[in-house]
Amino acid sequence: MKVAELVLRYLEVILSWPVIALALGAIALKLLHEPLSDFLRRNIEVEGYGFRVKAADPSQQRKEAQEAIQPRSEDALLTWVQENPEQVVTDYQRLFRGYWFERALNLIFGTQLELLEHLEACGDAGERYINLVPYFQKYLKQSGHSQRQMADYLGFLRDMRFMEYVEHDGEQYARLTPFGVDFLSYLRAQYGEMYKGRPW
Repeated sequence: MKVAELVLRYLEVILSWPVIALALGAIALKLLHEPLSDFLRRNIEVEGYGFRVKAADPSQQRKEAQEAIQPRSEDALLTWVQENPEQVVTDYQRLFRGYWFERALNLIFGTQLELLEHLEACGDAGERYINLVPYFQKYLKQSGHSQRQMADYLGFLRDMRFMEYVEHDGEQYARLTPFGVDFLSYLRAQYGEMYKGRPW
């Protein structure tokens, strides 16, 4: 009799409304993940405690597309380039920087992003090279790639000009470069917190 009573108690706990609500919420979140993500990407207005949220609809998208700047003819473009050389250089640098950052984002591992954020928190002093080992070990554990080298793992960040090595009192330190600061700023501006979900 006690076993049956125990089983009934367990069923009562399992079938209680908070557990069921949590399970239904998890299922709904899984099923509605894409629509919710799309809605949040199109979010154009948010309010405080009244919870008023507004998003762009397809008709608004079409209006934006129709109001977009139309490309110039080749002749008009060449004339504009000749008349505005400084602006052309500025626009080219901005475009190339965006390309470089997007390329880096496609290649970088999550643990490398964590490492860059750690170096950002360390400031100009940087971090001792030996203290970067846990990031590499975390990468090895999560990826399952046991044959990788730490020199390559950190070398990517150095080759992309996000990190540099400096020496203090005969010991090697790594620190974030100004270009690395710009990279993290770009990611936060373009992706908010979403860039942090990268694997490994």
